[in-house]
Amino acid sequence: MPNKSPLNFAEILVCLDGSKYSQAAVEYAAQIAVEHDASLTGVGVIDLPGILRASGPAPIGAMRSDELSEQHHVKEARGIVAQILKDFEGTCREKDIRYSIHSETGTPFREIIEESKFHDFIILGQKTFFRHGVGRERGTTLHRILHNGLTAVFAVPDSVREIKKVLVAYDNSVQATKAIQMFLLLHIWNQCDITLLNVNSDVARAKRLLDRLGEYVGRYGIQPAKVHSRGRPDKAILSYIREHEIDLLVMGAYGKRTASEFVFGSATKSLIDHADIPLFIYH
Repeated sequence: MPNKSPLNFAEILVCLDGSKYSQAAVEYAAQIAVEHDASLTGVGVIDLPGILRASGPAPIGAMRSDELSEQHHVKEARGIVAQILKDFEGTCREKDIRYSIHSETGTPFREIIEESKFHDFIILGQKTFFRHGVGRERGTTLHRILHNGLTAVFAVPDSVREIKKVLVAYDNSVQATKAIQMFLLLHIWNQCDITLLNVNSDVARAKRLLDRLGEYVGRYGIQPAKVHSRGRPDKAILSYIREHEIDLLVMGAYGKRTASEFVFGSATKSLIDHADIPLFIYH
């Protein structure tokens, strides 16, 4: 067994849809659970409202056929979810991880938010596929969770990488501050190489914000690098990620504009869509 770091959390919710994104989420979750002795809850959701919408209205005289088709799609989805949960269970047993599994039927983001009430954070793919082959999701489950949820989210791309270098994007918003606080309290990645970034046209203000944040982060035994950048927030952050081979981005979601801070909210979707690395996000 590896040496476990101090446990500052106990329960992780892992969202499962069988996709490559979901498989990456399971791999990250298992690694964290083993290293920190945490418990995992795997949740599979059958997006019944989405499946019914994707089926569309039946033409006149074809109601019975349409009903049979809907029943077939729902039955097929239940079988897929059962296998996904079985695979998750197998992974947890193989790695000696404490776990539980849940199968839910309903709107995915609502079911996940409800389950997250009793978990410390959520791990899910940056793209989700809860309709299991029946049409495409309208909007994204991740964005809806970020808009409406109450728990930090670790959103992952469709592949796994070792997390060594962390970028913390800070705009002095409540959302960004809460993300940093939760990131530090969980103590999962505190030993990584951590950089604090502020995108701001006011150099003096950027320095004040970074110095204050650096003092706070330093109380957790971290000696972060501090970087100021100008320009559009999402472009500046993405550029830094690519130039410095960052492995994890910590950020708040849907921040609001003030006179002095950049608009983080307008950058959130762009970063989720284009960063191509894991994101630790809190709203």
